[in-house]
Amino acid sequence: MYEKIFDVDAQKRMDLFFMEELSKYGKIETFQKGQIINPKKPNYIYIILEGELNQVMYSRNGDEIIFYRITEGSIFGEIDFFDKNRTFVVNKAVTNCKISIVNREVVESKLKEEPKIYEHFLMSIVIKYRMIMLELANFQFNDAIGKLADFFTRLYYTENINEKNNISIVLTHEEIANRVGLNRITVTNGMKLFKEKNLIEMKDRRIVIKDIEGLKKLTNIPIE
Repeated sequence: MYEKIFDVDAQKRMDLFFMEELSKYGKIETFQKGQIINPKKPNYIYIILEGELNQVMYSRNGDEIIFYRITEGSIFGEIDFFDKNRTFVVNKAVTNCKISIVNREVVESKLKEEPKIYEHFLMSIVIKYRMIMLELANFQFNDAIGKLADFFTRLYYTENINEKNNISIVLTHEEIANRVGLNRITVTNGMKLFKEKNLIEMKDRRIVIKDIEGLKKLTNIPIE
């Protein structure tokens, strides 16, 4: 199912456009690990040139929910930009980051010159919508082990970028727990089980998927 939903080649074309074409019209700013980026106005597109961020929401009590991990080549701010309203989602730097910030005047000018660019923005929004949709399905349909297996399966198709089958981003057990809606101990025990079943292994703090089909069998994924 995930192979059909996430088109890797189209994703690469989109990332290249943002990195190599649009980013050169923006103002380059750097952000430190842990820094919160909370735009006051919906007038900018943010292109990640280096580093990684999480898009998060905080409750009144300070609880955190993570929607997406955004990596090099990806953008954020596009939903607010086209809706022309700021939302409650903020961005938290997971590593030190370098970001190109392109203002509305420039983006709208480029869109008028080449309307086909809209496709790149639309694809970015659609990918995020699908990820949220699948996370909701995961929450509803799977038990704890199924939720964890589905999470790794999803990352395999969205973050796996080389032949070694390693998930490119580094994730702590606590972050995985926040993403999946489990406690950290459950995540730790689940990953231990997956290692024992030879489904995953760890290399340089990154998760390597050894048996993607085995992980899929542990999930109750939606019917295609």
